[in-house]
Amino acid sequence: MLSLVFSRMLFAHTTSEEEFKLVRTDKGISLYERWIPNAEDEKVREIKATFVVRADLAGISRLMTSPAMGTDWNVNAKEYNVIPTTTENTWITYIKYSIPWPFEDQDCCLLYHLRKEEQYAEITFESTAHSRFPVYKNITRISGAKGKWMLQDMGNGNMRVTYLISTNRSKKVPRWISDPIVQGNLIETMTRFKTLAEKNK
Repeated sequence: MLSLVFSRMLFAHTTSEEEFKLVRTDKGISLYERWIPNAEDEKVREIKATFVVRADLAGISRLMTSPAMGTDWNVNAKEYNVIPTTTENTWITYIKYSIPWPFEDQDCCLLYHLRKEEQYAEITFESTAHSRFPVYKNITRISGAKGKWMLQDMGNGNMRVTYLISTNRSKKVPRWISDPIVQGNLIETMTRFKTLAEKNK
């Protein structure tokens, strides 16, 4: 019986999620990554970005739900639509990206939910479907997207932001080509987000 318990514990340990590893730091943004199992038990990459911004929750919320500003901080976004839902603090965002070669143009439809506490807020998101945003033949729909924004009030006018995202793996482009592009785009996106959040406070 003890051997069985030990074996299960060992197996659980060896199949647990990896620890995050720092892969890049630039413009005050730190990027980490690790590999985790998705819903189909396939290994997918989860990326984490961390930074400090002089902003508050209200300003960040306005920035995230503004169609006009959405294309300003999302790199390569040519369309950014936000529609409310019947649930409080919940909304749907549709983003269409114009992607340079070797990628195809992409889009995503995400369901967001905001949960607030006194000095902490968490905005979770995941892929969803909506009749207003059908899948187009000439655009690759980003699938399996899941993540969250964690916003920690530091008490001095600053907020620590932690952004997490994972998506289903694309097998069309090898990692040695995609990794520098993905990392560079995320650094630029978070830099723009930080700049606009500080102006929008």
